[in-house]
Amino acid sequence: MSNHASRRRFLAVAGSTTIAALAGCSGGDGGGGSTETESMDGETTESASDPMDGGTTETDSMDEGMESVTVTVRVANVAPTDVYGAETPTGGAVWLTPGVFAVHTGENPVFTPGEPASVGLEALAEAGPPTGFEGETGLLGELRERTGSMGAVAAGAYTPDDTVADPNDPTGEVPGAPPVAPGGAFEFDVEARPGRRLSLASMFVPSNDVFVAPGASGIALWPADGTPVEGDVTAAIDLWDAGTEPNGPPGEGPDQAPAQERPTQGADEDGVVRRLSDVDDGHEYPAASEVVRVTLTPHGAMDDGA
Repeated sequence: MSNHASRRRFLAVAGSTTIAALAGCSGGDGGGGSTETESMDGETTESASDPMDGGTTETDSMDEGMESVTVTVRVANVAPTDVYGAETPTGGAVWLTPGVFAVHTGENPVFTPGEPASVGLEALAEAGPPTGFEGETGLLGELRERTGSMGAVAAGAYTPDDTVADPNDPTGEVPGAPPVAPGGAFEFDVEARPGRRLSLASMFVPSNDVFVAPGASGIALWPADGTPVEGDVTAAIDLWDAGTEPNGPPGEGPDQAPAQERPTQGADEDGVVRRLSDVDDGHEYPAASEVVRVTLTPHGAMDDGA
């Protein structure tokens, strides 16, 4: 099977319900987007029109009347095509899976360094699906449940329909292929207001349970005493080990995506989330900046109170 075909069937190993959920996340059936409702006390709450449509779930009661801007977030795979051997399931490349994002005012709600990974993060880090394994709450669902608490004001997923091609794409036909190979990217929009930050997570493939994400503080979207952030924010991104499955050599282990036969295949590690650089597993990994580039592009500001 070609690397192309392997990429296109990658998430199928996680089960048909995950594929259906991702199809809904893409919004390709026109059911995406969000609806805005006003509560009895005048608070404004924005929520996705369908719990699995991948749109952003947002609660804005604390920010009513504040200036805001739309920010386009681009998560690009900038890895070379020969990080690992050509005989590996990815053909030597590193892939990035569809992922989740959260806009927050407090600490990163996706995970806490030094603490065990959630069930949803375990699924994303081991097999890629932001919607989780069959019968379990995925990371997307977990973040939506936290919206309105823990400083989280919005949560969503970037999915196959959010992929964009790069004219220098060495593997071709990136759009529609979960995950994206070198040269491809995900793009999605979030609403930024003063004091808001961004966190996100995608699986690093091939691996047992490695993912890309910012640390505890997330990524500044709009400093409370400044202006909307624009440009490259990759310095905030690291490679993380979920601590849920022992690491094997990348691209060689039978319990790694995309080679594993079942998404839950592999021994339990019962560890905690740590920066990959703090894990002494004897294997070689590229730096996060050699794999992913995250950029922010703010668009025209508007005053919600006008």
